[in-house]
Amino acid sequence: MAKSHQEKTATLGDRSQALVIRASYRLIPRLALTTSYAIARTLSALLLRLLPRQRKTILGNLDVAFGTQLDKSQKREIARAMAENMIKGFFECFYLGSRFHDKVDGRATIVGREHLDHALARGKGVIAISAHFGNFTILASIMKQAHYPFHMVLRDPQSEPLARLFQEFRRNSGQQWINTTPFEQCQREILNCMRRNEIICLITDEHKRHGGVAVDFFGHPASTAIGPALLFLRTGAALLPLFMVRQEDDTHTVIIEPPLEYTPTGNRTVDIRTLTSMFTKRIEHYVRQYPDQWLWLNRRWKGLSRGDKHYRG
Repeated sequence: MAKSHQEKTATLGDRSQALVIRASYRLIPRLALTTSYAIARTLSALLLRLLPRQRKTILGNLDVAFGTQLDKSQKREIARAMAENMIKGFFECFYLGSRFHDKVDGRATIVGREHLDHALARGKGVIAISAHFGNFTILASIMKQAHYPFHMVLRDPQSEPLARLFQEFRRNSGQQWINTTPFEQCQREILNCMRRNEIICLITDEHKRHGGVAVDFFGHPASTAIGPALLFLRTGAALLPLFMVRQEDDTHTVIIEPPLEYTPTGNRTVDIRTLTSMFTKRIEHYVRQYPDQWLWLNRRWKGLSRGDKHYRG
C-alpha cells in the first residue's frame, strides 16, 4: 500500500481499534437494519457517559454555536442524537461494503440533480462543497450508484491499520477518492478530474491551523480552508453545495444546491475571503436546520469552546 509523505504509525491501541471495527464489520451486516439501529441508540448514550472528554468537546461547541438559545437539556439531546446518527452511519458503511449491501441499497434519493447536470454541461468540472454532516461517509457510494464521476477528497488516519481498513471499506462500496497526501499528487489528481469534467467533493468545515482564512461561523470567526475558493478561481469550475441529510425514517436525501454565483473582482484576497464565507454560510444553514447531524466533535472555534484545549475563558 502506498504511504503518504508522513510515515503511518501502528500502536497497540490502533491495532486493537482496527480489530474491533473489523469484527463489527463482519457481524453488523448480518443483522436486520432495524436491529443495528437499535444497537446504535443504546451505544450512543453509553459512549457519551464513557467518553467525558469527547462529551465536553461536543457540549462546548454547542455552547459556542447556540449560547442561551438552547438550554442544557436541549444541548445534551443534540449530543446524544449526534452520537446515535454517527454510529448508524458507521453501521451503514459496514452494510454497504459487505455482501449484505442490498439491506441499504436504494435508501437514498437525490434532490437537485438538475443543478449538477447543468454544472457538468459547462465542461469545466464541478467542485462540490460538503461537510461532516449526515452520513457523508457513504456520499461517494450514492453518487457513484447514480452514475456520476464523483471523487471524495479526504485524509486517511495516520494509523496504518485504520487507514488500510477504511480504504478497504471504500473500495468494497465502490467509492472513488483522492487522498490529501502527498499534497502535490493530490493537487495533480484534482486538476486532472477538472480537465475530465468530473466532480471532486471537498469537506470544508474543520479548523484550518495553517493557511486558512477567518470567516464568520455561528457569529464567531473560524479559520477555514481556502482550497475551494482557490480552485474555483483557477479553473472556473462550478462551486456547488451538496449535503446528505438523514430523514426521520433513516433514509437519506442528497440535496444538491445551485452553484454559488460569484464574479471574481480581480482582488485575490477579497475573492478568497468572500467565496470562503459564502460556502461556510451554506454549511451553517444546514447545521442550524439539522443540528444533530453535524459532527460537533470538530474543534471548530479554537480558544472559544470550553471543550477546546486552547480555551482562554
